Amino acid sequence: MGLDRGNRDFRMPARLHWAWHEPKRMRRLLTVEDHLLWSYSMLSVSREAMQRMQGGETNPFPGGRTKAANILMSKYQDGRKNITSLDRDDALAQNGSHVCAHFGCIAPRYHMDHLIPRSRLSGDYIPLNQVRSCPRCNTSRGNGDLMGWHRSNATFPSLGILRRYLKLCYFYAQRNDCLQEPVDEAVASGLPFEPRNLPRLFPPVQVLIWDYAYPA
Repeated sequence: MGLDRGNRDFRMPARLHWAWHEPKRMRRLLTVEDHLLWSYSMLSVSREAMQRMQGGETNPFPGGRTKAANILMSKYQDGRKNITSLDRDDALAQNGSHVCAHFGCIAPRYHMDHLIPRSRLSGDYIPLNQVRSCPRCNTSRGNGDLMGWHRSNATFPSLGILRRYLKLCYFYAQRNDCLQEPVDEAVASGLPFEPRNLPRLFPPVQVLIWDYAYPA
């Protein structure tokens, strides 16, 4: 899809810059599932902290989010908790403001960007894999790995987009029986996303963005 009036009508809002630091003492992550569950657990803990602090409560994790994420990850690993479907994520996307999902850019027309690029799927179809994107972000990213793109630009995604992406990756790996594969082997076999690009350390809660389509 093209633009009606070129790039001059873009509004580029402030975006969350992040140097993608890695933890000094990193939990050992070996399989595709390890990487996905760790990022998902960190995301969930960060979202809980964000909601409580926005409601006027104190930070529930004053000593850091790592311990809580470790506990939560163990619950996912032993089946006490499960990754939920994408239904709520898609409903949020449909009901939010019509802005670029990546950075909240406003443009005359938008593209639909595949979070897991179609060119990496070898003809496979993933439902609910598309988000609204301004042409500038869509062109900049091309068919690159989503988190690799953020790393190269020193930016961090909104938690809403990250949650959706992690679910897409998890359900894809589950359906293709590669959750328990070592990451090296899975990537070499054609896994359409790079688990090692997923965030292990998150920015401070105070600067995180929930969703550009839902301005505070």
